[in-house]
Parts: sequence; C-alpha cells; structure tokens
Amino acid sequence: MSKIGRALAVVGEQVADFTRSIIPDWGWFGNGIRSAYRSLGVRFWPQYHPRMEGTQVNYDATRSMYWNDGAISLGAFFCKPIVDLQVGFMGIPTASTDDERLNDFLNECLQDFWVDEIQQMFRDSIRDSKVIVRLQRPDILDPLMTMDEAEHCRLELLPPERVDIERDGANKNIIRRAVVRTRMIIVKDPGDPTKGQDPITEEHDILEIVTPESYRFFDQMTNEWLDELASANPWNFVPFLEVYNEWDAALQGGTSDLETVLPLVTAFHDLTAQGLQAHRYHSTPKVVLNLQEVAPFIKNNFPEAVDEVTGQIMPQAEISWKGREIIFLQQEDKMTFLEAKSVLGDTNMLANFLIDCICIASQTPEWAFMRVDSGSANSDRNAQTVPLIKKVDRKRRNYTKPVQELLKMVMVASGEVPVRVRLAWQTIRVDDEVVEMQAFQQLVMGLEVAAQRGEISDETYRRMLRQYIPVMKNSIQEAADAKDNVVPQLPAAPQPTVVGGPQGRNE
Repeated sequence: MSKIGRALAVVGEQVADFTRSIIPDWGWFGNGIRSAYRSLGVRFWPQYHPRMEGTQVNYDATRSMYWNDGAISLGAFFCKPIVDLQVGFMGIPTASTDDERLNDFLNECLQDFWVDEIQQMFRDSIRDSKVIVRLQRPDILDPLMTMDEAEHCRLELLPPERVDIERDGANKNIIRRAVVRTRMIIVKDPGDPTKGQDPITEEHDILEIVTPESYRFFDQMTNEWLDELASANPWNFVPFLEVYNEWDAALQGGTSDLETVLPLVTAFHDLTAQGLQAHRYHSTPKVVLNLQEVAPFIKNNFPEAVDEVTGQIMPQAEISWKGREIIFLQQEDKMTFLEAKSVLGDTNMLANFLIDCICIASQTPEWAFMRVDSGSANSDRNAQTVPLIKKVDRKRRNYTKPVQELLKMVMVASGEVPVRVRLAWQTIRVDDEVVEMQAFQQLVMGLEVAAQRGEISDETYRRMLRQYIPVMKNSIQEAADAKDNVVPQLPAAPQPTVVGGPQGRNE
C-alpha cells in the first residue's frame, strides 16, 4: 500500500472512532429505526442536502415490532393493529376507463387475481416504508396454470433488501436494470436411494439481472452464468415497481408508520416490565417476628431443625414456612404481616396516558386496541374515528399512483395501449355512505334546476356528477350512451265516449 493509501486508512479509522463516540448506536439514528450512514457526511462537509436524506428504515426492527418478537415485546403489540386496521379499511379500488372491455379485464386483475398481493403491498410498505412489486406471467410449462392466470399475470412482493434498481439518468421513471438476490438449491449428486445414498444439495446465491431486453442469472458461488435459465424479455420494460409509503422529499424515500410510535411503545414496554417487577414484591406479604427468645420458637414450630440427641438447634438446619397453618408463640412474642403498598394504581394511570399518546401519534382510535369504555358516548367514538378516516383517505391517495402503474404494466404485457385509469374506492363507513348519498341527491336537484334555467351546460352537469360517480366516461361518450336511455313516450290512449247524460240513481 502506498503512503497516501496508508494515510487515508489512518484518517478513516480516526473518523470512524470519532463517529462512534458521538453516535452511541453506530449506524442507526436515535430511536433505532432509521439509518445514519448517509447523514454522517454532513458533519464534516458543507450541508447542501437535508440531514436525513438518503437514510433508510431498519427493516428488521419494523418487522420485529410488527411480529412482536423483539426486545420490547411488552409494548410492540400495538404495532400490528396500527398497520392492519388501516389496510382493512382501505379495501381494493375499482378501475374505470372509456373502454368497457378493458374495464372488465383490469377489475378482474384487481378484484380476483391480485387481491392478496395488493393487501400485502399496503401492509409491507406501511410497515417498512417501502416494498418492491414485480409483475410476472406464470410459466407456460406449469401444468397447474390456467389460461386466465396467464392472461391476468401475477404479482410478487419482494423485500427491498433483495432488489437493487438502476434508473435512467434523464428520466427517473424508466428502470434500466433490476438485480434480484435469490437463493437456489442446486443438486450436486442425485444419489442412489436403492443403496441408501441421499442426494447432495447446495444452496447457491443467485443474482437475477432483469433488463428491457433479457433475463439473466449469475451464480455467485461458482462465478458462472446460468445460461440454461436465461430468456428474452418480450415486454421491453423492466416489470418492477418501488412502492413507498408517504414519500418525503427531505428523506428522498418513504416513511414507516411505526417510526412515530416507537418511543411510546418502548415507554409502555418499560412501564409494564417495571409494574410486573413491582408486583412480585407486594403480591406476597412478608412475616415480621418480634421474639423474646428465638430458640423456643424454633423448637415449638420447626422440630426438624432440632437435634434429637442433644436437643440443640442444628447450625446448618433449614426451615420452611410451607404447610405452616398454625404458629406457636410465647406470651410476649408478636407476629405481624408486612405488605408493601401496591404501585399498580399509578402504573395503571400512566399506562392509560401512554395508550392515549399512542392513539394520537398513530391516528388510531382506542377501540382498535380493545380499549372500550361501556359508559362512553357514541359521539366520543365517532370523534376518535375521524382521524382514522382522514388517514385512510390519505393512504388511498398515496397508493393510487402505484396501483395505476401496475395496471399500465399489465396492459402493456397484454398487448394493450397503456392508459391512466381512474380508481374508485368504497366508502369507509356505512354512515358516511348514507350522508354522501343525501348530499348527492341535493346536488342533483340543484343541478337539474340550474340546467332547466339555462344557467349551466350539460358538460358542467356531467363534470359535477363525476365527483360522486367516478366510473363515468368522458362527456362525449357519456352523452352518446345516454341517448339510448331515453324511452319515447307512447301515444295517449283514446278516452271512451260517453253517450247520453248522467245517469240517476234508481230509487
């Protein structure tokens, strides 16, 4: 190594030691979820970029919190309801275009073939801030594949750690290359079952390199290309999509919904652990003995500790209170029970406060955590649900573009011209749907009066209706189709002719 190289190595070690001294948890920021590697450079060079730009979420930490199997398991059980509740309320959207045939195809993809994968996409990205979605067409050599499955393709969810994506320098929307890290079992020796020889297998790390032109595979253990697995890419695009949860420009990435609640979850874990430890001390009372003479007390109550020959107490004798229902005392002896004051009352108050803080930070109502007060009014529950409704609506808008991109991918894969579809989501609550329909009715009545008076055109009429009916087509197509709904009025039937005057009543 040259002198310059050795000098740079020494400087690098000194910088690393200094960085370790100023950041206790090397590599991860404060709460242990977001990495600090990208932000270290701004400490030594001018800060031209945001401090947290380029940092990423610690995926192992967020998944451990969601699965509740980490070091804070007494508080991390809040994380799963926080993620799953909003995913359940989001639902699956309905796609609409000006082509009825295309609408049926796209909605079959969303509602029939991709339902589970779409929900996984919502869940994983909300939890981990990011997930990779891959569009694949089932292998035609699969004997269990159906024609419908091959036509509608399928989605595969990949952890972001396994995929590296290279984008075009001029157009960030175009993916030039995707590298997927996979593991494959290679059979080195099939063995001979008749001789009792088991097959010999090896686990190899394989790199799958996907470009608009081809699919190629490279074995990292043998440093060889697996040409037998290579194939051409008939779609002429890389079928990968990076899905972020609530993109943040300062981070240049997504955010996890568990980042905000982590300090509160940790505090709840510590509180529960301390409460359990304190419960051990005050749950069992302690005996306080005020004895004039110890030897008579032991001889009367613990004869097993007395030597039968000498009548003296054995020095190494052990006594136990187990099974002692009656204790014999001398006339001046006293015995009382000392019970520590319970601290669970204060613990309960603090636990309720932390639960309220978790509900506020995560915008999740308390009934999601099975914390329901039978005496609370319905108005309180509705007030708690409002933040959740707004949060679900924000999530739907956030995931509208990724769903549209997936639908454009499947259009191109099926030989269609890609179009930007319109997505309609179901009403979150039934009560809101009733109110929305009442508002729609009032709107239609007002528009009808304005149209009859000539104050608005039919084009404006339809644009206003499209806010409540997202599946409406463009104005020209909608007007042409609406003509078929007009039913011509039938001519009025002739009235019967009455001959003569009015008839009187027969007396």
